[in-house]
Amino acid sequence: MKSIFLIIMLAITLFSSEKQIIVGSFLHEKNALNSLVKLNNNILNDDKLSTLINKNSIEVELKKIGEYHAISLSPFTSYVQLLRTLRALESYYNDAYVLDNATNKKIAKEVIEEKVAALEVKTQKIEKEIEIEKVKERPKSDDSVEVKIHKKIAPINTQIEEQADYTLEILLAFLLLVGAGYIFYKRSKSKKEETQA
Repeated sequence: MKSIFLIIMLAITLFSSEKQIIVGSFLHEKNALNSLVKLNNNILNDDKLSTLINKNSIEVELKKIGEYHAISLSPFTSYVQLLRTLRALESYYNDAYVLDNATNKKIAKEVIEEKVAALEVKTQKIEKEIEIEKVKERPKSDDSVEVKIHKKIAPINTQIEEQADYTLEILLAFLLLVGAGYIFYKRSKSKKEETQA
């Protein structure tokens, strides 16, 4: 069951891009070459593995990925080839894994320099005459009274009222549940007394 689930998950994660199987990765090239020789011996001794590799034209390579030297098998044209080869390699390398070939490609950063010509901006000066009229203030007469009305509006606390309503509803529901529980308790107690008598 586990192997079927793992195979399905592996098939789902593998999409149409080219994949490779990494058998091992080493810091030193000497260790990688020794492991490559062991892999070649395993391929020659295992008929199933050698037919898979020869039939599907799979190449065994020593690649440098970052600072590591990795032994990889590629290219795979279908998931079936990839999974069969991975299963055949599991008996020798239980930590073999699948990796995209795209991870090996380095993308060169290209800097493009453009010169932009300065734009000429034409400005026009517009002059307008604005007339300002002075408003004459009326002199205040002594018999005029200034009345200022200040209205104080108390803030409406609708949120507080709504919260109080919810609190009241919750309290009433709780009391109702306690009352119903008490009634059921009394009834069951009276039924027990009747059955005992």
